[in-house]
Amino acid sequence: MRRLSQNAPQPGWLMISYSDNSIVDITDLQALAEKQYDVLIEKVELSHSKQGRSSISKVDEYIFICRSKEFSQQNPSNTDFIRKYLTLTKCDLFFADKAVFVEGASERLLLPDMIDKCAKTGDFDSREYKLPAQYYALVEIDGAYAYKFIPFAEFLGIPCLILTDLVSVSGQKAANERIYDKSVPVSCGETTSNETLKWWVRKIKGLPEDDNTKISLTEITSMSAADKTRHKCHIEFQTTEDRLCGHSLEEAIRNVNRTHYKLRDTPTEDDLEFSGKSKTDFALDLICKCEDYAIPAYIKDGLVWLNDQRVLE
Repeated sequence: MRRLSQNAPQPGWLMISYSDNSIVDITDLQALAEKQYDVLIEKVELSHSKQGRSSISKVDEYIFICRSKEFSQQNPSNTDFIRKYLTLTKCDLFFADKAVFVEGASERLLLPDMIDKCAKTGDFDSREYKLPAQYYALVEIDGAYAYKFIPFAEFLGIPCLILTDLVSVSGQKAANERIYDKSVPVSCGETTSNETLKWWVRKIKGLPEDDNTKISLTEITSMSAADKTRHKCHIEFQTTEDRLCGHSLEEAIRNVNRTHYKLRDTPTEDDLEFSGKSKTDFALDLICKCEDYAIPAYIKDGLVWLNDQRVLE
């Protein structure tokens, strides 16, 4: 803690993992850390099941996270959100070489298979140790919250890939005369409802995070490869392929696998719309029934970028 305090104002975190459930009261430790070292400390309790030969027992693991007070003051909402998220989910992010933040169930199921496909087709040959051989954390987090993890990933110093959805919307007048954002095809979109994309563009333009200036969809879709990279973080979203652009993973996959989905020779954006009830079923159907499926360009570009990032320097 002394070293953590002395390293201020650089963001600092110290994680201590402890599995003895007798240590449950850290009030004295918190008081000492804050008074003597100007460091905040909190306990995150994790629970998981351990399979034995004849029974399953619950094992509690305690992670004490120490962080510099200044970093917490600079990122109050992010710090609180990350603490709550790590309490509810596994936290292999701490031990990973790289991280991939994805939207939901479809990406979580498909990404490992897509990574293997890229490796087999030689997309990762630029590195001796390819992405499948590295420990990457796959974090399922909606685009509404993914940006909150970016400062944390930057502190950890690990390359971070964000695969998110374009989610194009347009203002529509409702019966009560109020204007609401409605999901529309990309060609009709005015902006996006994706908070992470809007956060990213604000950073590019040098705007404060609480700025309410409307971010146009064109500002997002026109981002260059350089614009999509900030330090060790890179963001990717749906792009135009064969004249059409979907605004979700499912639409992007349907677009580049038209034969499998029995789309006409010259489909429209409406033909790409995913109308299924289960995204999990969509992903499993693709893996099981279409082994040679094509990977959308934005995902392949992102995975190649992540593969090319050095971690053993």
